[in-house]
Amino acid sequence: MSPKLERVERELLAIGFRAYPRGLLNGFVFACLTVALMWPGLPHSLLEAWFAGFIALGLSRLALARAFVATPPETIDHRRWKRLAALGYAAVGFAWGVLGCCAIYFAPGVYIFTLWVGFLIALFGVLQAQSTGALPIVFRSYLLSATIPMLVVSLIEASPYYWLRLAAEVCIITICLLAGRSGNSNAAASVAMRFENVELLQKLTEQKEELARANSAKTRFLAAASHDLRQPMQAIVLLVESLQERVHDPATTRIVGNIRSSVVGMSALLNEILDISKFDAGTVKPQRASFHVSDVLDRVRGSFTESAQRQGLVLRIRPCAAVVETDPILLNRIVANFVDNALRYTARGGAVLVGCRRRANGILVEVWDNGVGIAPEQLREIFREFYQVENAQRDRDQGLGLGLAIVERTARLLDHPILVRSRPNRGSVFSVRVPHGDPAQVRAAERARAAEMLTGCCVLVVEDEREIRAAMSVLLEGWGCQVVAAGSAEEAETLLAHGGAAPDAILADYRLGGAETGVQLLLRLAARYPNAAPVLISGDIGPEVLKEAQMSRIPMLHKPLRPARLRAMLGSIWRERRAVAAE
Repeated sequence: MSPKLERVERELLAIGFRAYPRGLLNGFVFACLTVALMWPGLPHSLLEAWFAGFIALGLSRLALARAFVATPPETIDHRRWKRLAALGYAAVGFAWGVLGCCAIYFAPGVYIFTLWVGFLIALFGVLQAQSTGALPIVFRSYLLSATIPMLVVSLIEASPYYWLRLAAEVCIITICLLAGRSGNSNAAASVAMRFENVELLQKLTEQKEELARANSAKTRFLAAASHDLRQPMQAIVLLVESLQERVHDPATTRIVGNIRSSVVGMSALLNEILDISKFDAGTVKPQRASFHVSDVLDRVRGSFTESAQRQGLVLRIRPCAAVVETDPILLNRIVANFVDNALRYTARGGAVLVGCRRRANGILVEVWDNGVGIAPEQLREIFREFYQVENAQRDRDQGLGLGLAIVERTARLLDHPILVRSRPNRGSVFSVRVPHGDPAQVRAAERARAAEMLTGCCVLVVEDEREIRAAMSVLLEGWGCQVVAAGSAEEAETLLAHGGAAPDAILADYRLGGAETGVQLLLRLAARYPNAAPVLISGDIGPEVLKEAQMSRIPMLHKPLRPARLRAMLGSIWRERRAVAAE
C-alpha cells in the first residue's frame, strides 16, 4: 500500500471512530422504535434479549472509539484498528440481520416487520458508506453480516411470495453494495483532496516565507547600499549648494548652476535604483505645498538643456505662471522622467516640448516629443520595472527602464492621474494632472524665506564622514549658523563639556561608526540639553531604522539631503527659540 493511500485510510478510520457516538445514538433511537413496532407480533423475551444485546454491543463500540481517540496518532496501527472497526460493524449488522430473521420466522405474514428491518439496514449502510463506514472492508462487513442471515432464512422459509422475496433481497443487497462502493470512493477522494489542499497550502506558505526572506535580504542590501552610496553624493550636494551661494560673477554662477544641475541628475539616477523599494515599502511621504509650476519647469530646463543640445535635439519649455499644490520634489521627478524618456527616444534633429494646460480640475503638465512612439499594446507595459521600448539588447545608454516605473509609483502616491497618448513613428505625449494651488500661500512662503535668518543659531553636527561633516559645516556657516562639528558621539560630548555653547539644534547621522546609533545619541543629549531640537539624518532605508526613528519621535531627513528642507527646518527651530527668548 502506498503511503498516500495509507494516509487516506488512517484519516477515514479516524473519521469513523470520531463519529461513533452520534451513530450509536441514532442506532439506539431506531432500536427503540423497532422494538415498539414488533412488540405485538414477536415474543417479548426475544425482543428484550435482542435489545439488551444491542445496548451491550453499542457500549462496547463506544469504549472502542474512546480507546482509539485516546491513542497517540503516531502509535496507531491502522491495520489492527481497521479490523476492529470491521468487527464492530459486522456485529451491529448481524444484530439487525438476526432481528430480520426473527421477523421472517415468527411473523411470516406481517411483511411490515421484514420491510422495516430491510429499510433500516439499507438506510444505515448508505449513510455509513460516506462517514463511519467509509472504508470498503468496514462497509462490506456491516452489509453482508446484516443481509446474509436474512437471505439464508428466506431460502429456508416458505412463503406465497417466495421468489419475489428472494429477488427483492438480492436487488437490495446489490444496490447497497454499489451505493456503498460509490460512497467509499467519494469519501476517499474527498479526504485525498483535503490532504492535497493542505500540502499545497503548506508549499505556498513555504514559498511565501522564502519570498519574505528574499525580500528582507533585498531590503537589508538596499539599506546598506543606500547608506554607502549616498554618503559621497551628500557631500557633493552640500558643497555645490554652498558654492552657489558664495559666487556672484554671472559667468561663474552659470557654470555652478550647470554643475548643480548635473549633481541633481546624478542624485536622481542613484535614487532611481535605491528609492524604488522605498515606494513599494510605503516609506516615501509627500511634502505638499503651493508653489509656482515654473519652479519645476526651470529645474527641468537647467537639468536637460545641455543634454538635449549634445544629442542634437531642441528642448522647448513654455513658461507658465500657474500655482499648483503638491510635493515639488516628487512632481519634478515625474516631469524630469518624462523629459528624460522623451530625449532618449527622439532621433537627432527632433524636438521635445514641455508645457502646461489649464483645466477646471487642475494643471496638465505635458511633455511632447516626435520620437519613435509606442505601439498600443505596449502602453500598459511601459510602466513596469526594466521594460524598455526597442531596447531588447539592454543598452545602458538608454537607461535602466526604471524611470516610468518610478513615475507610476510617484503619481499613485500623490494621487495625480497620468495620461499617455502615442502613435508609432509619430511621437508621444506624457502628461500629469496636478491640482490648483493657493497663490496666497506661495507669497507667504516667499516672504518667510526672504526673512529667514539663522544668524546666531548654534548647531551641533555629529557625522562620522569627514567630507560630509566639512560640507555640512560650510553650508550651515553660509547660513549664519555657529557650527560645532564632531566625528563621533565621544567627540561631541568632549566639545560640549569643554565650554561649548548649548546647541539650539543637533544634527546627527544614524550610523556613527560605534555601537551607539544617532537615535540613541540624540535621546541622550536631549535629556542633557532639553532646549536643543534633535534632527536625525540618514541614508538608510531599512525598516528597522525607520521604525526606530518613528518610535523615538525624532524628525528624520533622508540623504541626499535637500538643503532647502534643512534650512526650512532649522528656520522653524530658530524662530521658536527666539520667540521663547523674547518672552
